[in-house]
Amino acid sequence: MDQPAEALFRGVFETAPDATVIVDTSATVVLVNNRVREVLGYERDELVGCSVGVLAATPGPAEVVRRLGAYLREPEAVPMGYTQEFRIRHRDGHEVPVELSLSPLETVDGLLVIISLRDVTERRRLEAESQRLRDDLIATVSHELRTPLTSIIGYAELMADLGESDLSRRSRKLLGVIERNAVRELQLVDDLLTMAYLDDDRLQMLREQVDLAKVCERVVDDHAGSAREHGLSLGFAGGESEPAVGDFNRLVQVVDNLVDNAIKFTAGGGRVDLSLSEQGTMVVLEVRDTGVGVPPEEMARLFERLYRGPHAIANQVQGAGLGLSIVRAIVEAHGGWVDIQSEVGVGTVVRVALPHVVGDDETAATAG
Repeated sequence: MDQPAEALFRGVFETAPDATVIVDTSATVVLVNNRVREVLGYERDELVGCSVGVLAATPGPAEVVRRLGAYLREPEAVPMGYTQEFRIRHRDGHEVPVELSLSPLETVDGLLVIISLRDVTERRRLEAESQRLRDDLIATVSHELRTPLTSIIGYAELMADLGESDLSRRSRKLLGVIERNAVRELQLVDDLLTMAYLDDDRLQMLREQVDLAKVCERVVDDHAGSAREHGLSLGFAGGESEPAVGDFNRLVQVVDNLVDNAIKFTAGGGRVDLSLSEQGTMVVLEVRDTGVGVPPEEMARLFERLYRGPHAIANQVQGAGLGLSIVRAIVEAHGGWVDIQSEVGVGTVVRVALPHVVGDDETAATAG
């Protein structure tokens, strides 16, 4: 590199907005810019000649050097603009979250690597503040929406118990519409809240023995009226199985979503059947319907959040497209898996596998 070019390079290097170090093929630091002192507290002479591993916090020094070696062997394998988050150890010992970028630099003395370290401490602070505000909003929405909806449902149920002299047939029918819609909106609020907490890994899952037969019986009982209205046969065939390990209420939510979907997409005269079986160290719940089925081209998108198939949209089937994404998230949080098989015009089978109890408070290995 001639002198004007070298001077230009050093000028750009020193004025770079991020802390930047240059290392050779042995992972030894050969050059650092001024921002390193501002961000990490090190003077130039403290780093030059040292292994870049001295800066590593997470992952540790050995892993950082190993990854750098892999990059040096195939620098072209890393796409332009590649970044990855790490934690760097400040000179005073505290850790600094950084976004790390690698760039190869060919020189007359061989290949060097430019490592840019962008301090994301402020970004993390803003994200935490944003999360706090989001939590406050979720709590507000939960209270402001759930409270009146619960009240509407409660009063509707009380009015439904009135005699014929107090409530006409037409009024009773309209009251049923109010109650069904209030229940639907309350379910939507619950789904949105569940998804928000699942996104942040803040949804607590109990780990206790759960009799899935009782889960199925409860859901079938809850949906018996809806099934009759749709002219469907809804039943639980039972089956021998060990208790599952998990959260009873969350598993009710899973089965409720699956049965609700099956009822929505099964025409009058059809069937929705639930059953349980064993598959190795897993309890398998099966929800089988004789509904419209799912075309092969839509199968891959079934678990996408807010996805609603063309059939659901064309036939104005109620729902926000959250049910299956919530089902998978809850099941996977339990260490289980979900599988769907479907044929257009024949029906759909959804299988949910959950680890069962194999000893005194011991759970099976996960599968899927």
